[in-house]
This record gives sequence, structure tokens and C-alpha cells, in this order.
Amino acid sequence: MVDVLFLTDADSPTPAEVFARLRWGGELVFISRDSQVVSATAREFTHWYHEYAAGLRSGGGAWIVEQPPVMVRKYPLGLRFLRFLRLRKKIHYFVMRKMMLVEPGRSSDRFTYNVYLSRNPKISPTVSPRSKDAFMVVKEVPTAERVLSRLKEKFPEADTDLLQRRARKFTEKIFPVFLTRETAILKLLQRDLPPQFRDRVPRVLSIEQDSLGYTRVLRLNWLRNGGKGGGPISQLEFARQSAELLTALHDKAHVMHLDLRLDNFVVTPKGVGFVDFGSAVRIGENFPEASLLSNLFGEMMRTSQIQRMLGHMSQTGQVTSEEIRASYHRIDKAVDFFYLAVQINAPHTNPDFKGLVRFDKNSREAKAIEALTNEILRPTDPAKTRFKSAGDILQGILEIKS
Repeated sequence: MVDVLFLTDADSPTPAEVFARLRWGGELVFISRDSQVVSATAREFTHWYHEYAAGLRSGGGAWIVEQPPVMVRKYPLGLRFLRFLRLRKKIHYFVMRKMMLVEPGRSSDRFTYNVYLSRNPKISPTVSPRSKDAFMVVKEVPTAERVLSRLKEKFPEADTDLLQRRARKFTEKIFPVFLTRETAILKLLQRDLPPQFRDRVPRVLSIEQDSLGYTRVLRLNWLRNGGKGGGPISQLEFARQSAELLTALHDKAHVMHLDLRLDNFVVTPKGVGFVDFGSAVRIGENFPEASLLSNLFGEMMRTSQIQRMLGHMSQTGQVTSEEIRASYHRIDKAVDFFYLAVQINAPHTNPDFKGLVRFDKNSREAKAIEALTNEILRPTDPAKTRFKSAGDILQGILEIKS
């Protein structure tokens, strides 16, 4: 996946193919000598899933036009004096930016919000669209119709009335509750994280609330994968920065993320960051028994991807650490450092990190991290592991680095 893709009419690109090749927020530059081809292709991209996107509050479609079709004149070898000989060629092009995080209409195993990029209205239109502040992330509660459609795909034999009631529960209670909690957690992180880490988690820009005070739309600054930087970082540096951020989350801000899938890691010029704090919990936070939050988090601890993986790896002997095994079906810091150990061992499981993190499974570095992961998950004495915190994992990484 790349930040910028240059294509011509010889490539015959389709919106879906280009969407899959670009990172979120990446740009397509389409070039042709035929103005009609450029105009027709621009229309195709602009109207791709236009109907789907019409219900989004702040955004347009899957793509936004950065440069409408335009013509430039090109001189052979850049020799402009040849203009007197009329030896110039007309080149037509347009520029589109990928605005949606997930391809519209694509199903997944996860119920999720509408997430897309939107222009930041507080930034002057004269500011370059390549500025890190020119765009913001919008995260909004989906409509009941969208949730119902997703439920019908997942449970085609279920009663429609039952699915409608569940869809309303998702949109009226579950999604707003978690989005409201995420808003509060992110504000807490900006207050309690040490200054050097605050740019590595999202910052709340604005919110929209319903009549009950629940967040329905959350706008955040954009932590963009890639961008301007010094090239890809090493796997060991990726591991170090991830562990130091998690240590700060646990020990300084007293927050557990609880959903550290690689999709929720970003590699930015400011360092490795974490996003999507919708499942996060403050350390020591208690939920009243039988309350909505207690039931929701209880369900999450039984069914989340991380919990399923932890259960499977425990059953198959891939995890023997009693510290980690004790976090199964529980809200516990060990959930975070279990998944951290797994993720630093295979960063390219997220294809977006190819080109951002150097990884060679046969390198000395990769083998050392693999050995560390194995020691974390399967210590010699399962009851007396040395890795009981994110800080312990950070120390193990620093020992490799030294």
C-alpha cells in the first residue's frame, strides 16, 4: 500500500482496485492525453458509492477531488523555448484522495462506526491538503438501517422484527455509550499522558451529542500512517515504541486499551501510536453489577478477537503464562501486553506496515523478538514469569537493543 499512486489510461484503473492499493488518505494522480478519458474517469471515482455516502454527516464519498481535471502543457526535455515551434504536448490529469477507511458496502465480522476523513473546517482552504491538520477523522454512529442490513447479512434466517429491535439497540444505546466513553478516555489521555506521548494518541476536536448527552459524532485529529518521515523503522524500533507507549498508558494515564489489534497501531512521524480507544477502560474502574456497561463489557470479554485468540492459544499450549491466562474473559492489563507480544513479533500481518516497518523473519533482530515473545507467552516457570507488565516487556526489548 502506498501514499501516492500515479496511473494512466493504459492502466484502466477501477475505484475498487485503487482503493485497495492506497493507504487511508492516499492520493491517486490519473494522467492521460485524452481529456474525455480523464473527465470520464474522474466522474467514475466521484460517484463510486455516492448513494451510500449520502447519509454521512461530514463527508462526501469514498473519494474527494483534490484537483479537478485540468490540462498542462509539456515541452520535450523541459525546453520551453520550443514553444515557438509548437512542439508541446497537452497532458490532462486529476487528483483524488481516499477518504473512507473501509471500502463502502464491504462486510466484516465486526460491527463498527462510520469512519472517514473530512476536511477540517478550522483550517483555511489555502492550506495545503498535504498538511497534517487539513483533514480530521470523523467517527459516527451508523444509522439503524445500516445496522439492520448488516444483521440481515450475518443472520439471514433470523426474524426481521427481532433484527430491527437489535439494530435500534445498537444505534440508540450500544454505539452511543461506547463512543461517549471513547470521548472521555481520549480527553483523559491528553490530560494524564506525559507530553511526549500525547501526539501518539488521537485528540478530540469536536463532538455532537444527542438529547441524552451521548456522543453521536466524534471528530479527531488524523494520526496518519506514513506521511513525512525518515523512512521505514526497524522491527525492534517498532517494538520499543509500542511498548513504551503502552507502558505510559498503563502506568501514567492508568488506561487499558483492550483492543490492540495491528489495525489499531499507526506508524507516524511522531512515532508509533494507538487509535480506537472505544474498548478502553480506566485501571480500577468498576461497573455496577447487571448494568448496561457491565453487560456490554462482559460480552466483549467473551467474544472479542483478542479473547478468542487468547483462549485458543491457551488451549493449544501456545500460552502457558499464568499471568496472561488469568486475564481470559477478564478486563485486565495482561490482555494488552499479551497482544503486544504477539503483534511486535509479526508487524506485517497488517499489510499497511509493509514499507513502514522493516521486517525479515530470518534476521537476528526478528529471531530475538520471537524469542522474547515466546518467553513472555511460555515462560520456563508459568507461575513465575518476569513479564508482569508492559514495562517489563519494554525492558526485555531494551535488552535486545543493547
